[in-house]
Amino acid sequence: MNSSFHLQFLGAARCVTGSKYLLQSSAGTTLVDCGLFQGRKELRLRNWEPLLFPPAEIDQVILTHAHIDHTGYLPRLRKDGFDGPVYCTPSTAELLNLLLPDSGHLQEEDARYAARKGFSKHATPLPLFTEADARETLRLLKPVDFGKRHVLSPELAFRYHPTGHILGAGSLEIEAGPTRLWFSGDLGRYHDDVMSLPGDAGEADYVLVESTYGNRLHPEADVEAELEEVINRTANRGGCVVVPAFAVGRTQIMLYHIRQLGDAGRIPRLPIFIDSPMAVDASALYCKYGNEPNLKIDLTMTSGESCPLHCPNTHFVQSVEESKGINDVRTSAIIIAASGMATGGRVVHHLSNRLPDKRNTVLLVGYQAEGTRGRALLDGAKKLKMHGQFVPVNAGFASISGLSAHGDQRDLMRWLSSFRRAPRRVFLVHGEEEGLNGLDAQIRERLKWPTRIPSYLERVELGHG
Repeated sequence: MNSSFHLQFLGAARCVTGSKYLLQSSAGTTLVDCGLFQGRKELRLRNWEPLLFPPAEIDQVILTHAHIDHTGYLPRLRKDGFDGPVYCTPSTAELLNLLLPDSGHLQEEDARYAARKGFSKHATPLPLFTEADARETLRLLKPVDFGKRHVLSPELAFRYHPTGHILGAGSLEIEAGPTRLWFSGDLGRYHDDVMSLPGDAGEADYVLVESTYGNRLHPEADVEAELEEVINRTANRGGCVVVPAFAVGRTQIMLYHIRQLGDAGRIPRLPIFIDSPMAVDASALYCKYGNEPNLKIDLTMTSGESCPLHCPNTHFVQSVEESKGINDVRTSAIIIAASGMATGGRVVHHLSNRLPDKRNTVLLVGYQAEGTRGRALLDGAKKLKMHGQFVPVNAGFASISGLSAHGDQRDLMRWLSSFRRAPRRVFLVHGEEEGLNGLDAQIRERLKWPTRIPSYLERVELGHG
């Protein structure tokens, strides 16, 4: 192997989406994560730009976890010529069987809707990839268990370590000859009711760490007390609580807390609509892999109301007709639908229907990237553009940051401090400016480690040893 190799930041560089990192050496070419850009239009347009290298020249892709901002570009990569293995944990593989086809379906749906309504700049709007493209990609998935050292060549191997965050999520330890790289992936929290704390790191020469909440501390709040207040306040005025939530992870956490509150008699038994076929299937996978290292509570329990994720009066919505039928619900209810940042999916239709009514409440329960509808609500928007029209925001608004699946600054620093020796450099990724700068200052001040905040498409040379 040569005395050096290169790492290029093709995404999640000074933003929180589009995670892609290209590792090139004489041992081959590896892409770590393969995510879609989301949020601001300038970021979304990057999804349509050709990559700076032929996808067919990539030897393998290694994924940290299933979220679309880490995996959603895979069908396009395959469509453009990649046909190598895609390594991931077993539960990530099963989640991708849900997420990728759904993503392709949504893109086709959005393209058709844009054509029908005429608000696209293109005469014939096309999807980035189709559901068929996504299903073809699934054959490339190669599951690898947590903790197993998987050898790709005499000079390249990797191992997964659990991070909490969501089912199947792992940080990635890569051995490139004598050099070790460690990709944090998305790190969970050290204090969570459902998910386990991130596993300790080991030794690394270079570390890539996410910085989503690098400048913030999650409030020391009682999540269930906050959720109780929002639900009761909205129910008392006859409204609905609309929750944009990721189908994988956040929906299951929400169901757990609502079940706990209902069992304790702290909230009324309202109808709950899980308007996402993927969220329904993902909940079943959380139970199938209920004893995975990422889960703190054992979800492999008997089916029925004894399951911690099963709430009475829950309606698991599958068809489009059933989803539209929720618009006719005039009693108080809880509507949980994807996507978590309200960038697309069925939740957009529910927001369009419910935002004009002041009795309702929109509840945000996770990170909202710049340029998303969720972020606009968080910043106090008075109207939102959806399906080519502006909708007034008269509904109430609430946000519970304690449900975030991302660790805060304290959590990130705790994980970094678990390394047994100082790395040669820490690269801060997957963060916006405030998060990146906040964590950078903490690392330099407290750990005295050299850091770098890479720019989009920046390519760095890394030495061995």
